[in-house]
Amino acid sequence: MTPNADAAAEGDDAASMSRRGFFRAGAAGAAVATGVAAGSGTAAAQYDGWLEGVSNYDGTHDYRGQDEVAVEVGAGENGLRFGPAAILIDPGATVVWEWTGAGGNHNIVADDGTFDSGSAVGEEGTTFEYTFADAADGDTFNYYCGPHQAVGMKGVVAVGSVDDDLVDPQAEGGSGSGGSGGPAGYGDWFENVGNYEGTRDLRGQSEVTVSVGAGENGLLFDPPAILVDQGTTVIWEWTGAGGGHNVVEENEAFSSGSPAEEEGTTFEHTFADASEGDVFRYACEPHQAVGMKGAVAVGAVDDQLIGGEGGSGGEGSSGGGSSLSASDIGTLALGFGLAGALLVPLFYAAHRKADRNA
Repeated sequence: MTPNADAAAEGDDAASMSRRGFFRAGAAGAAVATGVAAGSGTAAAQYDGWLEGVSNYDGTHDYRGQDEVAVEVGAGENGLRFGPAAILIDPGATVVWEWTGAGGNHNIVADDGTFDSGSAVGEEGTTFEYTFADAADGDTFNYYCGPHQAVGMKGVVAVGSVDDDLVDPQAEGGSGSGGSGGPAGYGDWFENVGNYEGTRDLRGQSEVTVSVGAGENGLLFDPPAILVDQGTTVIWEWTGAGGGHNVVEENEAFSSGSPAEEEGTTFEHTFADASEGDVFRYACEPHQAVGMKGAVAVGAVDDQLIGGEGGSGGEGSSGGGSSLSASDIGTLALGFGLAGALLVPLFYAAHRKADRNA
């Protein structure tokens, strides 16, 4: 009886080991499929392009040596990122995803079905955890948020080792920064924007206007970068120049829809749910490649600030200046003309009197 029981127990252990072995083989196969062995250390090769378009991906954050690691769900400027996007952990470590409450409803779904948090939820403080007990060194798990995968809400958990640039987080858990680097999180967003010269400070105004179709060819936003208060409404107003334009935020926080070109067309968005430090980068889809891009920063920004009153919509102007209109110039010219007409007789009389006295 005892030998048979022992044999049965050994059979159960073998079956359990077989299941673990099968899981490791499958995960290892998935890791190879996702490019873990590619050896280039770039996002495209390392994760087979999985993190392309993920703005806060800056390398793989190294959390080896920790039993439990936290990742934020709803990180970044608009709550549409995981923070950090890519992490490296030890086999057996537990990852806890914690909802920030930003960006709407989210869930956690492994691309290969290894883990799934279920239906998307939005409540702050919600958590989902998974322990990578059966993962082997070199395994990589790609995952995403179902509702927001298309806008770059994706992440990676690498186990044991990874051929990628490693980032020292210097703190436990996710950073949640979500930024794209550079002043105000602009990165190289304004690299080819001809009228960008800093961020125009429009705080203190409940409503701000940006011209759509500014510049010499009507292919700029004016001003391109603005700083507003939380709750401010930004109104984009079409000048009618440069063809059909639209206004589309890179993470779809707002969109004016299909391109339009009629002068006087307007689109507005109120930044009621934005937090201090948030940055919203947007573009005209038909003309993004030629530099028709802009950004709205909320509350505070690490950039050179410029005073002003918003977009002017003029020919290549930077907006918000104190330039005179044609009617202003005409009025001044008329005023100077009348003043001259009155002063000439006085000067002539004074000159005659001086001659007589001489």
